[in-house]
Amino acid sequence: MSAELVSLVLLGLGYLSALFATASAVERRWIPLRLVHHPLIGVLALGVYANAWAVIGSLGVAHQRGFGYLAYYLGAAGAFVLAPVLLLPLQRMTRTHQLSSLADLFAFRFRSRWVGTCVTLLSLVAVMPLLAMQVEAMGHAIHRYTDAAPGLLSLLLCALIALFAILFGARHTHVHRRYDGLTAAIGLESLIKLVAFLALGAFALYAIFDGPGDLQRWLDGPGSAHQAQASQFDAAQWRTLLLLFFAAALLMPHMFHVTFARPLSRRTLLSAGWGLPLVLLLMALPVPLVLWAGQRMGVANDIQGAAYVIFALSDSPAVTALAFVAVLAATCGTLILSALALAGMVLNHLVLVAHPPVEHPDL
Repeated sequence: MSAELVSLVLLGLGYLSALFATASAVERRWIPLRLVHHPLIGVLALGVYANAWAVIGSLGVAHQRGFGYLAYYLGAAGAFVLAPVLLLPLQRMTRTHQLSSLADLFAFRFRSRWVGTCVTLLSLVAVMPLLAMQVEAMGHAIHRYTDAAPGLLSLLLCALIALFAILFGARHTHVHRRYDGLTAAIGLESLIKLVAFLALGAFALYAIFDGPGDLQRWLDGPGSAHQAQASQFDAAQWRTLLLLFFAAALLMPHMFHVTFARPLSRRTLLSAGWGLPLVLLLMALPVPLVLWAGQRMGVANDIQGAAYVIFALSDSPAVTALAFVAVLAATCGTLILSALALAGMVLNHLVLVAHPPVEHPDL
């Protein structure tokens, strides 16, 4: 077994072990509840919105469309800026009527279980490409880290992620106990993802370039040709994308799950009105820095090279490991929460509709 493969396995197991340890510590009350319920943890958990698209996809979009990649972040930021008038009324409704999913919300609003079934089916169709993108990004990251076939390792990581979702998302019946550990783990994951991606941006700025001054000189000189090749979105495309990502921040099952299924406090949602846009801004900052560094090195001349340029910034094992951790952290949370959200929707609005429970005659 190669040294790269051994280090990848250790990185993956170490990262997932950190999530397991965090969730277990919260469940066993080793961490004070005042810290677990702090708005910062909830805001970081909402950072699960920044999935593989934020680390991989945005680089490819920035290569093709320049600063058009910001639509992904601005749309979601707009949704949470409106928290006092949009999220708080939804929160009150879901709490009052015990609605734990988007399908529950629509079924309650239209007083029809078939509406919930239709929403569940549409959610499945909408989420499958998103999940496929997470697994594909993980597979590409494994391949670029080790040059090995990623199939078996990707399957192993997905199995461990599924185990985590079962242990800390589905085995408890008490709502608070079920979600405290999970929310803390997802918050830790968002923090790791943010720190890793910012570190890659700093490496690009101060190792590939010699600081902001050198970057500006390159942009004014050889870099201007790269920027001229990017075609910007027109006004109609901007509006469409902003609306799309605005809706995704609220309507995608995993985002609805982390926002409303766990009873976040009113203070947390209000804090998310400025906290989540700040997190998304910090996630967006390294994208052009990393892309420009790759263009200067000549390894980001096409969309595939640009998307995975974080693995080509340096031959240093530390930088490559940082890039792998960033991708792993970006994909795991989306896979975990999407699986939990879809499982509940399928059970309540497909399985129980097709095979309703039979009442015992003696009851």
